[in-house]
Amino acid sequence: MTESSDVVRWLRAERANRGLARIELSAALKYRGEIYDDTLLFTAPDGTLTFGTLPDEQRTQVQALLHQHHAEETARGNIELSVVCEATSAPSIRLTDELQRHRAEQEQARAEAHFDTRPYGRALAQRVAEILDAGGELSVTIDPREGLLRALWKPDSGTYAYGLRYAQGDSEALVTFASRDEFIRWLAERSDEVFAKEDRPDDPLAWGHGTFDRAFFARKTGQRS
Repeated sequence: MTESSDVVRWLRAERANRGLARIELSAALKYRGEIYDDTLLFTAPDGTLTFGTLPDEQRTQVQALLHQHHAEETARGNIELSVVCEATSAPSIRLTDELQRHRAEQEQARAEAHFDTRPYGRALAQRVAEILDAGGELSVTIDPREGLLRALWKPDSGTYAYGLRYAQGDSEALVTFASRDEFIRWLAERSDEVFAKEDRPDDPLAWGHGTFDRAFFARKTGQRS
């Protein structure tokens, strides 16, 4: 769709004929093409807003465009079209889908993500080990609905574990350590960034969700990090 497209030309003509300051078309094709919807938003010179819908001819054209875009790649999911025509500027046209939106969100999340890269060090790791030696467990919630936790614990008197714990009592060790010193060396070399990105390194939207960090360990050990 461009400025010369039939629908955009109709929108500009409608804005002019009605004496509007702005006319906006929002259209969506949702859930694998099963639901189609469109809305017109009219803005009068005094700022008053009213709503409407496209005539059948223009609605058919927009619907065909969205179906065509959806058919190009079934993984696109929901598709949204927005066209804004103002009295003083060229039309603004935007066609997006879930795939494009997800990629944009990932790029933004990657650009904004900042995690401490400093290794925790042996002193902090020793304090954590002392909690586990005393029979304690350290955990952060990943999914409260499923009762899923990320945890550090001692499966028995001689080993240490890092992994997942479940509300029903089950556990899944992702890493086990045969000795206290082995566990301390492992934790001392880790950092907030390592914990934040280890599960899904290519998905910035998931970074830092339900993971350990320096501030958490400082609170639990009662000492400065």
